Amino acid sequence: MILLSGVIAWKLKPEKEHVPPPPALVTVQEMGVLTSLKVNYANIIEFNKRVTQEIPWTQWELRFGGTRVILVARGDCLIGTDLKLARYEKVSFQDKTASLVVPHPKIISARLNHDPKSGGSYFYEMTNSGVVALVPGTEGQTKAMNLALQKGQSEIQTNCGKSELIESARKSAEAVLLPTVSATGWKVGIVWQ
Repeated sequence: MILLSGVIAWKLKPEKEHVPPPPALVTVQEMGVLTSLKVNYANIIEFNKRVTQEIPWTQWELRFGGTRVILVARGDCLIGTDLKLARYEKVSFQDKTASLVVPHPKIISARLNHDPKSGGSYFYEMTNSGVVALVPGTEGQTKAMNLALQKGQSEIQTNCGKSELIESARKSAEAVLLPTVSATGWKVGIVWQ
């Protein structure tokens, strides 16, 4: 009898109002890095490597010529947001609202494509001038080519960090994140930090 009255009391007790948890942050964090923008890069880089010899105890130098390289530089960069650092703030269980704080987008990778067969970078021209043209060997040419490639890599990094590209990546990330977290029934705003 006591057992029966306990079961009846347990069944008849008023149910507590079930408050749903905030949107699943774990699933957002499990997305890892959200790449939201890919930027293709192309530029023509002219690089001159002069060969000189300083004259000791003077401010002068002898110019022996140099190597001129023209590089058709092509590559791409990826801009995205690290969602592993996302967190919720201002969570209101009554209104089912929350703010999702995510870090600003940044460059994930910027690279020159070195494969000319797949539409990548290639050296259009390489010429030696002065005494350098008479000296056998390719050490000067190799240095000039490497310096041209370094300049191309530096330019792609600089170009991909432009504020309008970061803003475009932010808007693309919001277009992915807002429907994802709003599907839980919560109204979520994104705060960039």
